[in-house]
Amino acid sequence: MADTPNADGYVLSRTAGEYDRLVIQARLFESFTDRVLAAAGLGEGMSALDAGCGPCEVMRLMGRRVGPTGSVTGVDIDPEVGAFGLARLRAEEPGDFQFHAANLLTGDPIPGAPFDLVFNRFLLLHMDDPVAMVRRLAALTRPGGTLVMMDYVVNTMQIAPHHPVLERGIEIVKGTLAGAGRPLNAGMRLIEWSRAAGLPMPHGTDIDARLEVMGPDPMTARAIEGFGPQAVRLGIATADEIARLPDAFRAVTAKGEHVMHGANVVAIWTRVGG
Repeated sequence: MADTPNADGYVLSRTAGEYDRLVIQARLFESFTDRVLAAAGLGEGMSALDAGCGPCEVMRLMGRRVGPTGSVTGVDIDPEVGAFGLARLRAEEPGDFQFHAANLLTGDPIPGAPFDLVFNRFLLLHMDDPVAMVRRLAALTRPGGTLVMMDYVVNTMQIAPHHPVLERGIEIVKGTLAGAGRPLNAGMRLIEWSRAAGLPMPHGTDIDARLEVMGPDPMTARAIEGFGPQAVRLGIATADEIARLPDAFRAVTAKGEHVMHGANVVAIWTRVGG
């Protein structure tokens, strides 16, 4: 788990702390994700793929829906995060779970393809060519199957009341993504990208928007740590600021006097061929 630039363009670091943040993030959106999977038709006996599965938390939800007669596969370019998640998943959940380390855009074969349902969450945001990734995911979906896409609208993040430390943290998150060429409105562009990839208009959509009273260990502080190395490389922040800011951020939010409108999350699902 190295804190060095990622050759694949992934903006966040790949460290033990970042893997923990991914688990917390997954659980924050667990109920929304499960609602989307249900609406998209994932059910008993189906085969499902989580593309860019990270620590395998969505695979947990998929496994409960497909049951003992179904199967769930995860793919991620990072073999360490997959191994980290799969070991815990198999210890905690019954079911047929598989993980494969693969680069989807280079055409690495994915055992079990095509799948009844292919899912991705917070993947397209990190792609240099999101349309190419959508085409690849569609190719991994069986004719008549369903492709589910979910991503952030980061530019909805804001704090009330104003506070310079909190606003600087959000500025670093947004600025690092923008500086790396990543769209802050990825969720709003999912339909655009899927249409450009040759898919029909989605047959379902949903959105998660939240306003929360901030507490002592907010996700944003962890995100600053994850974005930190890239923020320094891009000149968005100094190494000294990244070292100090997360704890300063926590010290302010621990007072319970601020609310955050977080990044909205948009989901769409589309039938593929058939």
